[in-house]
Amino acid sequence: MKLALVFCLLLVACGGAALQTISISNQTPRTIKELYVYPVGSDKGKSRGSLAPSASTTVQMPKGNVEVQGVSELIIIDEHTRDTPTASQALELVGPLKVIFFDGTTKPAALDNPGVIGISFILSEKKPAPDSNAAPVTP
Repeated sequence: MKLALVFCLLLVACGGAALQTISISNQTPRTIKELYVYPVGSDKGKSRGSLAPSASTTVQMPKGNVEVQGVSELIIIDEHTRDTPTASQALELVGPLKVIFFDGTTKPAALDNPGVIGISFILSEKKPAPDSNAAPVTP
């Protein structure tokens, strides 16, 4: 009887971590080529894929502190300058959250809603130049 009680207590203690949903949206004009969601302080692991402009995805994570990171596709600034912007934010996950990636100058109105977190890419002030090898992206 005591062994069964100990076993039940161990099951409750180990298996009770409910997963929470993080909805992630890309509100930039570029593809986010790598997307990471991982517990703060741990290895970020493999990318969870890419996210096209105006696309969304969901990720299930246990409650706690998590890091959300996006790596943008290459931006051609001028003939000598290229940039691959990265944006990240540590979040306390206690319930469902919506995360919106955006460019610093184009803050979406949805960020004023409860349960919505914005993660901003900071882009170069220079205007992109045309390049025959890659399509330029305007920040």
